[in-house]
Amino acid sequence: MGDIVVKGLGKAYTRYASRWSRLADWLAPRAIPRGERRWVLREVDFAIWSGETVGLIGLNGAGKSTLLKLIAGAARPTEGTAWVQGRIAAVLELGLGFHPDFTGRENAVLALQLQGFDPSKITRLLPEVEQFAEIGDYFDQPLKVYSTGMQARLAFAVATAERPDALIVDEALSVGDAYFQHKSFERIRQFGAAGTTLLLVSHDKHAILSLCRRALLLDHGRLIMDGDPEGVFDYYNALMAADKAGQIQQRVGVNGGTRTDSGSGEARIESIDLYDTDGRPITVVDVGQAVEVRFAVAVHDDIDGLVLGCGIKDRFGQMMFGTNSFYTGQALTSARRGERLCFRVRFDANLGVGTYSIHASLVRERSHVEKNYHWIDRGFVFEVVNLSKTEFVGLAWNEMRFEIERPDEPPLPEDAPLIVGDIGCRWGFAEPFVGIGADPRFVAYGFDPDPDECARLTERYATLAPGRVTLVPLPLAGRPGRRTLYLTREPACASLLPPDPVLTTQYPALDCARLTETRDIDVRTLADWAGEAGLKRFDYLKLDTQGSELEILRGAGGLLDGTRCIDVEVEFNPIYRGQPLFADIDHFLRSRGFVLWKLTNLVHYSHKDGSNAILGEVAVCHDDAHRHTYPLRGGQLFWADARYIRVDVLTARPPDHPQRCRDEALFAALGAADIIAHAARPLTPDLAGESS
Repeated sequence: MGDIVVKGLGKAYTRYASRWSRLADWLAPRAIPRGERRWVLREVDFAIWSGETVGLIGLNGAGKSTLLKLIAGAARPTEGTAWVQGRIAAVLELGLGFHPDFTGRENAVLALQLQGFDPSKITRLLPEVEQFAEIGDYFDQPLKVYSTGMQARLAFAVATAERPDALIVDEALSVGDAYFQHKSFERIRQFGAAGTTLLLVSHDKHAILSLCRRALLLDHGRLIMDGDPEGVFDYYNALMAADKAGQIQQRVGVNGGTRTDSGSGEARIESIDLYDTDGRPITVVDVGQAVEVRFAVAVHDDIDGLVLGCGIKDRFGQMMFGTNSFYTGQALTSARRGERLCFRVRFDANLGVGTYSIHASLVRERSHVEKNYHWIDRGFVFEVVNLSKTEFVGLAWNEMRFEIERPDEPPLPEDAPLIVGDIGCRWGFAEPFVGIGADPRFVAYGFDPDPDECARLTERYATLAPGRVTLVPLPLAGRPGRRTLYLTREPACASLLPPDPVLTTQYPALDCARLTETRDIDVRTLADWAGEAGLKRFDYLKLDTQGSELEILRGAGGLLDGTRCIDVEVEFNPIYRGQPLFADIDHFLRSRGFVLWKLTNLVHYSHKDGSNAILGEVAVCHDDAHRHTYPLRGGQLFWADARYIRVDVLTARPPDHPQRCRDEALFAALGAADIIAHAARPLTPDLAGESS
């Protein structure tokens, strides 16, 4: 549900010499129209499949709003078709479909009726619309007294009162205040994660790049480009230049990025190179390292002003920082044909770890819109690595200094129970902790969205471990709210993310994740639940939730500060759309003080026409002394189980230290003798200092 298919779509309006000509054409239409037909959209073809997020960009008058009206059904096409599968919601022109004399509440009721909701559903949705719009008493006042921002709030709240199969958003949100824009885009992200198809019109590059994985470019009513958002936006920037007749060229570089060149050509950048302070060419830069970019410029015609612009973009095309020689007071008032110039730009690379590119431009004055001689996106690509700074996250580096004041705390009481949590606990989980011989100081909590499964496990553990295991029929997520639960052929494969139908069709082993139905549910965060339950930590957490593991961990907040071990299912190739992969989870847990200990149960799946024949052998090595081989078969690696432990678990402590006793009890129950042995190694003078 949510597919949008546009084929041969066109829209024309007729311009008449007078109103009498219009009336005559209406009363007595004939083959030859009395007016002049003007096409605003012509021969547009594209398809957006369910769950895709697509941006639509173009200059003013390109036909964007007309296209959205045709897709949303607010206008009829002159030719071609626009087909949408499922329920579509649209936030188009301000006030479209609203009556100025009706109150906000009355307009909301009317709009919800037009969306096909029955009276009981409208009654339930109205409080949500009022709460999300946040316009206070104005909700019961006529629309004609609303500001444009208040109209935008109401229109968006009504259109998104319930998650649609497809959502279309025009520039209407741009008139809202910054707070409501952030709030709206967060709802759009939630809808996208739940499987809603999104078509977004915006001139805001940040909005398109952060939300969309594909972009369409309209120009003079025709679709001229369909591709990755960064490349499409670079082409769009080139179109905005005054000299559009100048050439625009795009080519894919060796690193897979799209490089865009445009401009009228009176001056051109012939090369861009990056150097360290010793003048050596480099492509890898340390965080904070001083670097120099050199631009070789050739002047091909006499020009009366020359300004060089330089900027650094991240791998998504977002500008990290940039300026030009006009703003630094170094613009050249003239340049002569045949001149060859070298511009040197020096700066400290205070950037986060990742891939970046250098943007460059030659213009007459402050921007390329007035005169664009040469414009280059992704002119030079370089890598930033962290060789000399403390570990940090983000796209910019700035040194932080921490000062910690904490009163002396008593040691952990020996009789305090170890708290265990299993999120996605179908089929049982607590036997290692509450079975025969287990330490009686364990308390276990299991979470599963299926109340029937929780009831079955409650009955099971009532006999096995009375009073020590609690089952919680609660779906957890990264933030509280309303979400869609995607139910599958095998109940254990249900997820808050939609399964990829291509994989479930083409891989026999993944038929278990085939979608059977959806259900809207209320979700909460682990931190919220724990706060109400009076829990301040989980010593051990296990997560297996088919793609939502990372957002659940993020929603745990400070609970993770006391966690000693986390077992989590990780993906190397997504089975569910929008699913975080191993690298995302690994990066998050390392930033919270955990280290990867083991990776087990590596699961490969083969295509239905593929082969599981033995391809060779693969080895697992332990301490380089023990090498175990097993057959390597066909199939793509999809998932595995990862065990993370907090770094200070490995710090040696005296045998009678309370935390060491608790760790030994926990890892003994988990069967992790190797971790116990590592942590119990004899204290040395250095280690004794660590443990103090």
